[in-house]
Amino acid sequence: MHYCGVIRATTAIVALFDAGSDRVFVGGFRTDVAKSRAAVGENGVICSELDDGSTPLGFDHEPSPSLLSRLDLSGRFSMLATTNGTPAILAAVREGAALILLGSLRNLDVVARRALAEASSAQCRHHDHCSGQLRNSRIAIEDSYWAGMIVSRICELAGHGAVELDDSASLARGFSISDKSAVPVLLGSMTGRRFIGNYRQHDVEFCARVKRIDHRSGRHRGARYSPSSGLSSRCQ
Repeated sequence: MHYCGVIRATTAIVALFDAGSDRVFVGGFRTDVAKSRAAVGENGVICSELDDGSTPLGFDHEPSPSLLSRLDLSGRFSMLATTNGTPAILAAVREGAALILLGSLRNLDVVARRALAEASSAQCRHHDHCSGQLRNSRIAIEDSYWAGMIVSRICELAGHGAVELDDSASLARGFSISDKSAVPVLLGSMTGRRFIGNYRQHDVEFCARVKRIDHRSGRHRGARYSPSSGLSSRCQ
């Protein structure tokens, strides 16, 4: 299963890995400082948000990917809890998926390559799960755009006619092709407008930057959720 919550959960998780964090705990402890600190240790970093995107009292940072990517978290554990994205990740875990790849536009290429490799080795079907809005009760344009982008990239890597798409995948792919730039899509989305109204346009713009990775460098990594340990870990 591929999971995304582009603004801001999965982009923030990728940013924590980019900052050097060894592991990222995906938590439901949005306002519980003690539980969050216990999950990562005294040297760890705990990130959470209130409904307006600000940081709850006692937490180190809000889940701002543009901020988190600039930190030095080498050798440290992190915990991330958001209002919408991380609860949806935990719900996906409870559904019993064997592997969950956490995707954003920042690690699109890595997730596409890993998903294709998994499908080729296990002959399995893949599902894109988008967090949406209001606890997954409404569609989110930015997540639908990501779903189309990941489908397009997998088709590109696999070669013409090698991937069978259902109707929803075809619709998402068509949407991402019709809007070639992610920036206006994310800025114009309901979620994007809400964050802009809370003075966080820089985060929306950061989330919209698509990274195409030179895999020979081996420096950019994706996020994989392990249901057994409850921790995300780096994956090529």
